[in-house]
This record gives sequence, structure tokens and C-alpha cells, in this order.
Amino acid sequence: MLKEIQVNQKLPPSFESKMMSRILRGIAASAVGVAVLLSSAEPVRADELDDQRSELNSRITEQADALNHASGELTAANAALDAALDELGAAEAALEAAEAARLEAESLDAQRAEELAAAEFALEQAEADVAAAQAAFDWVEARASEEIVVITQQNGPLLNLALLVTDVTAAELNQRAQLSTTLFDSSAMELDELMQRQIALDAAKVKADEARSVAVAAREAAALQLADSLAKEARADILRDDVAQKVQAHDAAADEATRQLELEQNRQAQLEAESAEVDRRIAARVAAQKAADEAAARKAAEATAARKAEDAAAQRAAEARAAADAAKKTSAGTKRAPVGKPQPPAAKPQTQSGSAISGSSVFQRPVNGRLSSSYGMRLHPVLGYRKLHDGTDFAAACGAPLTAAADGRVSERYYNAGYGNRLMIDHGKVNGKYVTTGYNHATRYTVRLGQQVSRGQVIGYVGRTGYSTGCHLHLMVWENGNMVNPMSQWFR
Repeated sequence: MLKEIQVNQKLPPSFESKMMSRILRGIAASAVGVAVLLSSAEPVRADELDDQRSELNSRITEQADALNHASGELTAANAALDAALDELGAAEAALEAAEAARLEAESLDAQRAEELAAAEFALEQAEADVAAAQAAFDWVEARASEEIVVITQQNGPLLNLALLVTDVTAAELNQRAQLSTTLFDSSAMELDELMQRQIALDAAKVKADEARSVAVAAREAAALQLADSLAKEARADILRDDVAQKVQAHDAAADEATRQLELEQNRQAQLEAESAEVDRRIAARVAAQKAADEAAARKAAEATAARKAEDAAAQRAAEARAAADAAKKTSAGTKRAPVGKPQPPAAKPQTQSGSAISGSSVFQRPVNGRLSSSYGMRLHPVLGYRKLHDGTDFAAACGAPLTAAADGRVSERYYNAGYGNRLMIDHGKVNGKYVTTGYNHATRYTVRLGQQVSRGQVIGYVGRTGYSTGCHLHLMVWENGNMVNPMSQWFR
């Protein structure tokens, strides 16, 4: 049957749907945990309760914000698949109920048909009994009528007059009297039988009427039951078509979810490749900066050594000249004041191309917003495996200004499908480490590649470009070319 074919096509929930359900369950479980803590707060001190509530609220927020890093298309596809699965389940349940009702109606239909057949047969029997009783009654009635006519003819007044005027013997009169008595007795019996036949006929007619009423009721019940069966069959047909459509919709949603899952896997692979390439570029710039700093240091050391050599040679020459002058003056008998050693010129301060940042080592937060998702390993909300969340998210309104965390130079600015609009600032050497900050998902940036920027300068505006379901800043930090937690040292 179509129903069996369609219903048995129910597919198991895809694991991406399970991941979506896991997130929702995680949010719900966290919310329940908050409620449980609040309900049992009496034995717990107020400060401990506040700490636990804050932790649970943070977990709820992290679970919800985790969705920011799954593509909107995949999230929508999973939602559509879940909805199609729910609709298919409801349609299958309705069809199952309709099929049960149809089978019950068919059973009642067969029962009503049997009842109708029995009633029709009983009516035929009753009508046959009426016909037989009527025939018997008619026969007895006809016979009784004939005998009554004979008796009437033989015992009328004319017959008595004939007896007076004709020559009839006493034996003949006696014979006629006996015949009359016999006829009267026979007529009485015929009348009794006729009455019995009438009673039997009336009883047969009553029974036939009752059988006819039963047959009429059975016909009506059978007709109503047949109409009900046809209606339920039509309803089941409609629901079979509905289930077939829901199966097609579910299959289409499952295909789309699978397609989006493959796209998400490809996107994640691209993000990992992009991250590795960014690390490589930053490491290359750090290496170049280190090489330039080392070259500058060597050049400065060489210059310092050359200056020291020149100063030493000049000092020796001066000392030689002073000694010669002293000798001349001594020989001339003239005393002169002693000549002091010449002081070398003060060394000029040397600068490196990536000069260290003065002041506090803590950078300024680039946006005014709450920390919505921390750096670290976490479960991907769709793919179901743990991966690195390579930055710190700050929730902020779309269009909120972004500022530079510290002085530096814009080293990269471009668009990436995953991170959206990206900007990176090299800050040079800070506390002995080469630091780079990265800003992602902005709606746009207002500084150009290679531009020097100052701490607190507006560099762009918060957005939701790339793989993001809401406006926020995804802040990243690299130390010496290696990605680190932005909040571990540089931000507070």
C-alpha cells in the first residue's frame, strides 16, 4: 500500500539536527539549573548563590552565542528539517488514526451488510409464509362457501314444499336428514379451519411487517455505514497524499541539510586554512621584524664600536699632541696647564622599526560591549566536534564604533567568507613580544592598509559579515606569530 511505502520512509534525525537539539537542551538545562539553584538558595550563602547564578548565566549565554559561528543557512536548513520531521510525524499519526478508523468502518460495513442480508432473508421468508397462509385461507374459504351453498339449497323453503307434493318415502327423508346433518357438521369444521387459517394469516402478516421494518432499518444502517466507510476511505486517501508530500518535503529538507552540512564542513576547512595562512603571514612579518631589529641592532652595535674606535683614536692622537706640546713647553721652560682627556660625544638613542609601546601593557578594549563568548575549545554547535574558538567575542549593536587597541600599523585588511571584513594591526614589540590584534565581522573599516593608527582611534564599525548570525566583534591576538587568548594578558 502507498501508506506502508510512505510511512516506512521515515528517516532518522540527522546528526546535525541532534547537534541543534543538543544546544537547545544545553540552554534549557542551564536555565533549569538556575531555577533549581534559586529554589534551593536558602542553605547557600548569598555570595555563593550569586557566583553560581553568574556562572550558569554565562553558560547559557555561551550556548546561545555559539550559534553565531554556524552559518545561517545551515541553521535554517536544520530548523526546516526539524519542522519537516515534526510535520511528517503529525501527518503519519493522523494517517494511522484515519487508517484505523477506515478499518473499523470497513468492519462495521461488513457487519451491517451481514445484518442486511439476514434481514432481507427473514423478510423473504416472512413474505413466503404470508403467501402460503393466504393460499391456505383462500382454499378453505372457497371450500366452505361451496358447502354452505349446498346446505342452503337442500334446506330452503322450496325444498320443503317439494317434499309435500312429491312421492318421497320415509327412508329417503331419513337419508336426506342424515345428509343435511353431515353437511352442517362439515361446514362447522370448515368454518373452524377457516378461522384458524385467518389467525395464521394475520400472524404471518404481522411477522412480515416486523421483518420488513427490520429490513428497512438494516438498509438505512447499511447505507449510512457505507457512506461513513467511503468518507473515511476518502479521508485516508487525502492523508496518504499528505504523508507522501510530507515525506517529499522531509527528504528535500534532509537533502538541503546534508548539502548545508557539507558546505559547513567545507567552510570550516576554509576557516582553518585561512587561520593557518594568517598565522603564517604574521609569523613571516614577525620574522622579518625580528630580522630587521637584529640587523638594526647589529648596525647600531657596529656604529657604536666604530664610534668608540674613532673616539679612542682621537683620544690617543690628542694625548700624543698633548705630550708633544708639553715636551716643547718644558724645553722652552714654560709651564702650561694640563690638558684633560676629551669626552666622547653622547650616543644617540637608537630606534627599531617595531618600537616598544610605552605605558600600560594592557590594551584598550576595542568596543563597548559585553564579553559574549570566550577563547578556547568548545563543541561546534552543528558539526558535533570540539574546535578552537580562536578569539573573544564582544556583543555590540550593529554600527557601534571599533577602536584600535593600541598604537600600531594596519598590516592587513580584506574580506573572508568566514570572518567577514577583517583588519589586523601590528603593534610591534610590547614587553618583549611582537603583538598583532585582529578585528572581524565589521560592517566596514575606516583606515587603510599601511596606515599608522593610535590607541583609541576609530578604525571601523561593528557588523555581522561572514559566518555570523548577530552583530559582534570577534577579537584575536597573536604573540610572536602564535594565536593566544586575548584576555589572558592584553585585555582586562
